[in-house]
Amino acid sequence: MELRHLRYFVAVAEELNFTRAAERLYMAQPPLSTQIRTLEEELGVQLFERDKRRVYLTQAGRHFLDRARAILTSVQSAKDEVQSAAAGEVGKLSVGFTASSVLTAALPAAIRNYRASFPAVELRLQEMASMHQLDAINARELDLGVLRKPNVGIPVGVTIEEWYSAPLVAAMPQQHVLTRGKGIHIRELQDVPLIVYPRDAGIGLYWKVQELCAKAGFRPAVMHETREASTMVGLVAAGFGVAIVPNDTQCIQLEGVLYSPILDKDAVSSLYLGYRDADSNPHLDSLLRLLRASRKR
Repeated sequence: MELRHLRYFVAVAEELNFTRAAERLYMAQPPLSTQIRTLEEELGVQLFERDKRRVYLTQAGRHFLDRARAILTSVQSAKDEVQSAAAGEVGKLSVGFTASSVLTAALPAAIRNYRASFPAVELRLQEMASMHQLDAINARELDLGVLRKPNVGIPVGVTIEEWYSAPLVAAMPQQHVLTRGKGIHIRELQDVPLIVYPRDAGIGLYWKVQELCAKAGFRPAVMHETREASTMVGLVAAGFGVAIVPNDTQCIQLEGVLYSPILDKDAVSSLYLGYRDADSNPHLDSLLRLLRASRKR
């Protein structure tokens, strides 16, 4: 028994007329009659009663009609689901992100657009430090990472591409002497107490601050370390020091905090997209297209 036999049977059962059923199936009537007889022989029961004027379903035929419809519906549903999965319309996608990345306008917007376009895809988001994201991508625990480039080697088989670049700014107490100008240079932060992300947080911003200070000829005077951008700005408001942060952090507005542009040309921090380069994943491809379309430099 093949699916075509079920389709033939359902057509005849619904039309109760072999000629109309054959027209519906775009086939000749004699072959259709032959296929129905073959089906009845295989089942060992009579599905239809026929006379010169009409065709009737037998009791066995009525029972088989319900089962045949259910099977055809199930097969069509399976086909639709497989095609949707292949097109990236259903399934699961695991995405890691750094805490600071959600302060950008681009990432939440891209995620929102993806969810609207592919509501049947289960999107799993995990906040994770950059170097931990790379390990998770390599271990197939994440499909995509939104990260800052850490000062560690990139695992073989993992690709990172620059996605979003933002200038760095200095978050300073309102009364700080450096707030008087239209911007500052990194060299002016020598001996100024700094609030930074800790090294073991695996956040690329730690290394960027170290790099900028080294180029300016000094080691940063670290006063406090914190893993959270909101805590960092809060410590600035409390007068504990200055923080070097991406300009998107300015969405955190606290009384007593001013953000000043950093004038050094290389005072820029980038977010990267990390993924396994050998994978074929339509869900990931769809999200990458949205993220690349929103790329900012």
